[in-house]
Amino acid sequence: MKGYPCYLERDGEGRWAGFALDLPVYAWGKATPEEVELSLAKGLALALLAFQEEGRPLPPPGRPLTPEEEAERDREGYLLVYVEPHPVNPTSLELRRALKASGLTAREVAKRMGTTPSALSRLLDPFYFGHSLESLRRFAQALGGEVRVQVVARGEG
Repeated sequence: MKGYPCYLERDGEGRWAGFALDLPVYAWGKATPEEVELSLAKGLALALLAFQEEGRPLPPPGRPLTPEEEAERDREGYLLVYVEPHPVNPTSLELRRALKASGLTAREVAKRMGTTPSALSRLLDPFYFGHSLESLRRFAQALGGEVRVQVVARGEG
C-alpha cells in the first residue's frame, strides 16, 4: 500500500467528497471519484509541506486501517482509497521562499517583473511546472538577486 488512507463518499445529490484519515485534508462537490482523489492528492502535498515548515512529524503513508476505522468504513459505506501526494515543483517552493525572505509583496514583485499578480501567482503555484528561464531571471532581478542553475547527479545529494 502506498499513499495515505482516504475515504470517499457520494452524497444524496450524486456529488463526491472525501477526506484523509491522517492529515487535515478534505474535498467535496466533485463530479467523479477521480476528481476527489486529485483534490485530495494536492491537499495532501500542501499539508505535508505545512507540517515540514512547522517542524511537525510527518505521518507515514501506507498504514492499514485500525479495527475502529474498518468498522466506521463499513457502517458509513465509505470507499477506501490510498492517495499519494501530488508532486510539487521545488522551483515554485524556492520562489515562494525567496519572496517571503525579500519582505516584498507579490504585487510589488509582479510590478517590478512587468507582469500581472496572477502571472506571478502561477509561478508560485507548487503544482505549476512550466517555468521559463526568462521568468525566473525576471523574478530574481525583481528581488535584487540572480538565477543559478545547478545540475546534480542522482546520489550526490
